[in-house]
Amino acid sequence: MNAISVPAEAVTIYNSALESSNRGDFAKALSEYKRAIDIHPEFIEAFSNIGEIHARMGNSDLALEAYLQALKIEKNYRVLLNLGVEYYNIKKYDEALSYFMESLKMKPDFMEANYYSGMTLYAVKQYKEAEVFLARVIKVDRQHLKANYLLSYIYYEWKEYEKVISCLDNIKDVSDDKIFLNKYYGFCYYYMGDYKKAVSFLQDALKAQPQYKKFKGYLKGLTYENKVKEIGDVDAAIKEMESKMMGDEPVYSDVSRLSMLYIFQGESQKAEKLLVNYKSQVAS
Repeated sequence: MNAISVPAEAVTIYNSALESSNRGDFAKALSEYKRAIDIHPEFIEAFSNIGEIHARMGNSDLALEAYLQALKIEKNYRVLLNLGVEYYNIKKYDEALSYFMESLKMKPDFMEANYYSGMTLYAVKQYKEAEVFLARVIKVDRQHLKANYLLSYIYYEWKEYEKVISCLDNIKDVSDDKIFLNKYYGFCYYYMGDYKKAVSFLQDALKAQPQYKKFKGYLKGLTYENKVKEIGDVDAAIKEMESKMMGDEPVYSDVSRLSMLYIFQGESQKAEKLLVNYKSQVAS
């Protein structure tokens, strides 16, 4: 805030409004911000903070109105970001992206605008474009959780498993979602042919959450055609693998393949039991 150009009385009221907002007293904060604006009508920070309060309260129309008032006073890259975020939250992605792009024109290294641009492009399935912005975020903040998550999804979709693992490595020490990490590590190593690591990671994922709700939710959303596209006729594949393992000494590739087939069927307990038993046999 340019305190030199703002009257002292307006600054005092503005600071009081900040304190009220921090205490969660939004009604008082809004009233005080408006008092500060009455004294200094071009108080861009007060308009912006009013917008943020309305956004937190779920009043999108009022938030947008306040941000647009701030933008009339001065074209500011943070106000442009806030406008974009509000449009993103109400799923108006074209409008959101236009404001993020405008913010980046003013400040190309603005990490938040790069992140939200990537997230918006991901939401509209423009993955190639999303990758560019998310990669910029990772370059500045290697452990940025959400950017790494989104890049993981993108690279997994493209079957670029080494890049997925690189993203997972970035966040393995800071992410609390160990199920997500173990699941994706396991599937990546499986498709890369490292069955020993795949078994280990998938077992950890299943033990952490035997029902495997997140992955089951993903499977539930798959059409039959997409399931077949990913892994073929699941029922027939299970019968074939079970018959093979009955007659032969099982190897890592067979065990991991069958465990994944069970997971695709939603039979997580079967998969866990198979992995645990095989690990015990190897250890003995």
